[in-house]
Amino acid sequence: MRTLLIDADDTLWENNIFYEDCFADFGALMAEQGFDRAEAEQTADAIERERIPVVGYAVEEFARSLVIAYEQLCERYNTVVRDHVAASVMEIGMMPAAYPIVLLDGVAETLEQLNRRFRLILLTKGDPQVQKDKLARSGLGRLFAGVHVVPEKDVDVFHGLIARYDLAPDKTWMVGNSPRSDINPAVEAGIGAVYVPHPNTWTLEVVDVAEPDKVVVVHTFSELIELFSDVGKGQ
Repeated sequence: MRTLLIDADDTLWENNIFYEDCFADFGALMAEQGFDRAEAEQTADAIERERIPVVGYAVEEFARSLVIAYEQLCERYNTVVRDHVAASVMEIGMMPAAYPIVLLDGVAETLEQLNRRFRLILLTKGDPQVQKDKLARSGLGRLFAGVHVVPEKDVDVFHGLIARYDLAPDKTWMVGNSPRSDINPAVEAGIGAVYVPHPNTWTLEVVDVAEPDKVVVVHTFSELIELFSDVGKGQ
């Protein structure tokens, strides 16, 4: 069966823009406390990157990273950590959990059409509870034959799905916005890859496409309809 593995965050709906808002709000709050705003945001970003391999992508851990950044700034400048400021930082960090689902242009209509000729499987990374809640609120869950939320997307994850669903590599494609997590490991696993760039993709996910000659690039999700217009008919 012809199958599309599809990423979620910043492929189906907005995600990173909300975290960018959090960093901006954190920076503004730190500036109010007398710290350099740019330094505060850079400190928070560095701490988040350091902690992700250990604690994962849960919103609570993102918020905790901001609190740790505040504590480090206080230590760096020999300033007392104020409980009410730490609480405000935690509140800022938890904001992504409450944001509405904002589908990217053409996503719903495109998935409806693709679902008629392909088996669709959602493959995303992050906190399972958060991601499944997003999917439920998106109203798209009924279109997917399978949903997989993993700590990281690497070649072993793709090999596992190929085995689990008995996927034929020449009839399987990964669709996503992240070269690091979607495109490169899919190509390494021997399946097709369709890169849908997002202007606000998280910098941690932006690396060079390893084998660009094996990757199809589209600029909007809705272009998938034309791309796959002759694929899967009569299957």
